[in-house]
Amino acid sequence: MMKRFTQLAVIAAFVTPVIAQADQAELTVAMADSIVYAKADAPDSCKQVDLTAEQQTALKNAFLDFTAAKRPLRRDVKMAYRDMKRVFSSSTSTREDAIASQANVGAKVTAMGKLMGDFHLKVFFDILTPEQRDPAMRCLEDLK
Repeated sequence: MMKRFTQLAVIAAFVTPVIAQADQAELTVAMADSIVYAKADAPDSCKQVDLTAEQQTALKNAFLDFTAAKRPLRRDVKMAYRDMKRVFSSSTSTREDAIASQANVGAKVTAMGKLMGDFHLKVFFDILTPEQRDPAMRCLEDLK
C-alpha cells in the first residue's frame, strides 16, 4: 500500500527537467524509485500536464520535503511492526501488550498515511491547476 501511495511521486515524470552530464539532453526524473525517463519516452499523458518552471520547482521542493519527512516515519513503521512481531512471538507477552503493540503500529501507519495524503493535496490542489489534474492522474496511471 505504501508503494502505491508513493507512486504519486512519479508525478515528477512529467515535471522535473534535469540536464544529463554526457549529452546535455533534457531528461525527466521520476523521483519514485529513482527512475529516469527521457522526456520523449514519457507517456503522452505526462507530456500533457505541461507544467510551468515555477510549478516544476514547487513540485520538486514538495517531493523533497515529503521524502525527508517520510524517512523517519518509514523507520518508525518498520520498528513498530518488529515490536509487534516480538510481542506476538514472546511467551511472556500479555494480551494487553499485544493490544498496545497493535495500537502503536496503527498510529505509525496513520501518521504515514496522513503525510502521503498531505503530499497529494499539496500537489493536486496547491501546485497543479484544475486543468492539469486530469492529465496528471492519467500520467500516474500510465506509469504503473
